[in-house]
Amino acid sequence: MALVLEDVSLQIDRNPILEQISFRLPIGQVLVVLGNSGAGKSKLLEVIAGLLKNQSGRIIYGGRDLSALSPQERKIGFVFQDYALFPNLTTEENILFGLQARQAPAREQAKWLKVVTTELKIDHLLKRFPAELSGGQQQRVALARCMVLRPEVLLLDEPLSALDAASRERLALLMKKIQKKYRVTMLYVTHDHNEARFMGDQVLLVDQGRVVQMGSPEEIFSRPVSRFVAHFTATRNILPGRIRERCGDGQALVEVSGAQLLSTSFPVRGEDVWVCIRPEHFSFVEASSEKSDENLISGYRIAQIIPQSGATVLVELMNRRERLMVFASNRRVEDQGLFVDNEVDIVVAASHVHCLPRQPEDIYCRPE
Repeated sequence: MALVLEDVSLQIDRNPILEQISFRLPIGQVLVVLGNSGAGKSKLLEVIAGLLKNQSGRIIYGGRDLSALSPQERKIGFVFQDYALFPNLTTEENILFGLQARQAPAREQAKWLKVVTTELKIDHLLKRFPAELSGGQQQRVALARCMVLRPEVLLLDEPLSALDAASRERLALLMKKIQKKYRVTMLYVTHDHNEARFMGDQVLLVDQGRVVQMGSPEEIFSRPVSRFVAHFTATRNILPGRIRERCGDGQALVEVSGAQLLSTSFPVRGEDVWVCIRPEHFSFVEASSEKSDENLISGYRIAQIIPQSGATVLVELMNRRERLMVFASNRRVEDQGLFVDNEVDIVVAASHVHCLPRQPEDIYCRPE
């Protein structure tokens, strides 16, 4: 069984918002929806929930089309970005609101209140009002209010965006644990790439209301289908190159920035390509190590070292023609004595040298 969308489209005031969205999400998996602001991510959730009516296409779950059903009939939970808690109700009253509206028996209400508040670690907050809760606590209450209704599909619209970094991390870990334990089918909208990679079994990237690419997090972030996707997923290193030799066994020799790199990821027919390499896929060559000319890149110097979150830095490398961005740990920078103006050698595996057509026909690959 799966949640299936078939050519779902939405217009508002004759303006196209979603255009022929199609995907299949198996039960118990998490689909993360990524895209720029205005790409249609939230509207997609609202259409699935029944809050907006799609003009065409079908939304299928359990073998039946949900498109004609009301939101109440769809058994779909929605956690909004702004929590949407009732300010005059306590935590307990907010959580039980839906069950009481359904006139659920008191025993059922008590049972599921205990289950969800224990799982979400908010059982000590039952008598507090929303104004007395932190942002993370309010988000847990909003999630609990959905979970007590036991929805078959759970939709979350940027649930962690208003929280500080530490709260985001804690709640993401908790949601992932609960999702795995109860095999909740989930659509999860976010702008955060780390959240997408952590939460998602699959990632759906949308742009201007259309599906650009769908696949595992590894596919989306390491094997983009267009230059637009590569930029959106912060590939950072997108360099002009040329395929010099197709070596068989799914390999090619690519000339880029004066280096000859072996690639095992070049789904292109032409010779002129964009070479995409993520900054975390490079490694610095230690002075004491034996150098190999296989995917060894020389002739770069360190232009600047930019601190990142945690114990990571982003190292900008320059030569006469190109710039490369490389992630490294603070420990690696210290151990190898990496300083500005040092000349360095770096290496990258052939599987991480991903090639795209230089002038792709893909209509979604619009210029920056």
